[in-house]
Amino acid sequence: MKKIFLPLFVLVLLTGSESLAQKKKPAAVSGLIGNEATKDEKNTGNKELKIISAEKVMDMVIPEGGANGASVAYNPKEKLYYAAQAGNAEFPLVIFNANGKIVSGDDQKTLIDVRGLWYNPKTKQLEGNAYKDFGWFSYELNRDGLPEKLNMKKEGLYQPDQNSAGVLNTEDNEVLFLDGLNIVCYSTDGTDKRKSIQIHFGAMNANDATTLSLADFEQTYNIRSVIYTGTKGAEIGLLNVAKKQVELYDIKSGYMSQIVKLPVQFEVETYFNFSYSNGIYWVFDKQSRKWNGYR
Repeated sequence: MKKIFLPLFVLVLLTGSESLAQKKKPAAVSGLIGNEATKDEKNTGNKELKIISAEKVMDMVIPEGGANGASVAYNPKEKLYYAAQAGNAEFPLVIFNANGKIVSGDDQKTLIDVRGLWYNPKTKQLEGNAYKDFGWFSYELNRDGLPEKLNMKKEGLYQPDQNSAGVLNTEDNEVLFLDGLNIVCYSTDGTDKRKSIQIHFGAMNANDATTLSLADFEQTYNIRSVIYTGTKGAEIGLLNVAKKQVELYDIKSGYMSQIVKLPVQFEVETYFNFSYSNGIYWVFDKQSRKWNGYR
């Protein structure tokens, strides 16, 4: 077979064009249409960033009392949602059924200034942490799942600061708090584990040069509320207020693995008013007094 030799300048042009084409090669995109929510996958380094467009699936209206929503917890046994208002022991603790209908009485109060609230499947109790040094507490539930009495589990400041809102990590049996750019971990008995997880905001891996100052964090994110999803590799969730999206991070590495876009039409708050339970991302609208649920 006769060999053909090309001039050197032609080879340079061809290889240069090929390199240019590779640089312009678009990222792969895949989509699921319907109730599953749209998903885009963008290849970055050795990981894929999953972007999900959530849809509103539910809302729950809070009667008068308290401007800020503390948290929404879910009882899987009774299929009840517990929504507590932050700021005062006289503010409402409202219980909803699976359809978003109120099943608690008008006189149902938090009985303590709630910050974090969670349902503990091991103790089968509704538990939480309160403002300042008020401590950690639990509610005794009757046979219908409604709170009857408040019990103090531990009095004192067992959290990073007075307004910290805790969330239960059911996998490791610990309570997580957002403390600036890190997550700090406490045992469920209130003991500081002296363990922290550094969150690499907006970064997917060590090759990402993304850095965030504390000042930028306070302007961009909800600085009080953190969520725990239980989804492997996307356990920790933070609310990006500027972009109206939930960013999910790997609890082991602290790197971002997923983004959940929220179709929020109201102002998103930089503290409190954000929660997660029963696979639903909850954002509280202070004007309409609604917890809006997205999935």
